[in-house]
Amino acid sequence: MHNIEQLRNADDPRINSYRNPRWNRQPDTKTRDFIVEGRYCVERLLQSDYDVQSVLVAEGKSLEILEHRNEVVPVYSLTPAEIRKLVGFDFHRGIMACAKRPVFESMSVFEQEIIHPEITIALLGLRERENVGSIMRTAAALGVERILLGPHTADPFARRTIRVSMGTVFRLKLYDLSDPVTQLPDLVERHDLRTIVTTLDQNATPLRDYRLTRQSGILIAGNEAEGVAEEIQKAATDRVIIPMSLGTNSLNVAVATAICLHELRGQLDS
Repeated sequence: MHNIEQLRNADDPRINSYRNPRWNRQPDTKTRDFIVEGRYCVERLLQSDYDVQSVLVAEGKSLEILEHRNEVVPVYSLTPAEIRKLVGFDFHRGIMACAKRPVFESMSVFEQEIIHPEITIALLGLRERENVGSIMRTAAALGVERILLGPHTADPFARRTIRVSMGTVFRLKLYDLSDPVTQLPDLVERHDLRTIVTTLDQNATPLRDYRLTRQSGILIAGNEAEGVAEEIQKAATDRVIIPMSLGTNSLNVAVATAICLHELRGQLDS
C-alpha cells in the first residue's frame, strides 16, 4: 500500500502549490517551494535529501516510483480532468511533486570544500532555462558536482530547468556566486586554481592545446548573447578557443561548455 489519498477536486487547499498561477509566473529564488514533474525527475527528487512536501499522481498511473518516497510524505491522487483544471493544461506525465526550495551554499563553504584537482562550473548570467538544465545534466554525467550560480542566471529550480536536467540538479551542489568580479580572482589567489573562459578571440589558446596541469579549475559560462563579460575575461587566468570549421563562428553555450568540460575532465583523469 502506498497510502494515497484520493482528492475529489482541484480546489483542495492541500494542493495549492501546484495551482496554475504559480506554474505560469516567472520563477525566482524568493519562492518557498518548487514543482517537479515527470517520472524520472520526481524519482530523482525522492531519492535525494531534498525536503519533499507532497506528491500528486493522476489516477491510473503506475506507482512503482513511490517506493522511493519517505513514508511521511503525503501522496494525493486526482482524476486527469481535475489535474487539467489545477495546472491549466492537459498534463500527461502522470506525477508531480512539490519540494521546499533549498538555500544555495555560500562561497565560504565552497572554499572549505575545494578538492584538488577538480572542475567546477560557474554560470554567469545564463538566462535560458534550457541551457542551464543542459549544462547541469552534462556536469552530472561527467562527475562535476559543484555549480557556482552568478547574478541573473536562470532559476535552477524552474520546472523547465529541472526537466531538461533530467533531475540531475538534485545531485549537484549549488553555490551563490553573488560577486564574480571580486570573488573569482580571490579564489585564484587563495587556492592556486585556474579560471577558464571560452572566447572567439583567435589569439586565445586552442582548447586542444590547453593544459590544466593537475590544478583545480573553474570553467566559466557566460550569457547566451554576449558571452562572458569583458571584466571577467580580463580577470580570468586562462582564455581558450574552440576551433571551428565550415564557416561556423560560435556554438550554443551549453554545447561549448560540454565540449570544454569533456576535455578538462579527461585531463584530470589521465
